[in-house]
Amino acid sequence: MNTENAIRTAIGFFVIVMMGSLVAAVVGGIFGAVVALISPEFVGSLFGAEKHLVPYAFAVGMIWGVFIGAGASCFACFLAAVVKIFRFRFERRMEIPKDKE
Repeated sequence: MNTENAIRTAIGFFVIVMMGSLVAAVVGGIFGAVVALISPEFVGSLFGAEKHLVPYAFAVGMIWGVFIGAGASCFACFLAAVVKIFRFRFERRMEIPKDKE
């Protein structure tokens, strides 16, 4: 694996983590806003807010969505990296001639 390919792979993983985090933030924000619309008493008692519950719940949902999305995306990229390392080792082991073992 050359350096250019490794850098391209790292940038690709970074973009995947960023996109996953942003999508999770939007989904979390929508979830928070829906909960605030359905049960404003719950959101008000949970956060201690009295006014503007829907935007506040949307913002809190986006923050938690970023946290959860970044964690899930990083874990997925970690698994992809581990699989790539194992594949590289397996392919390299298959290239070694039998008489040199």
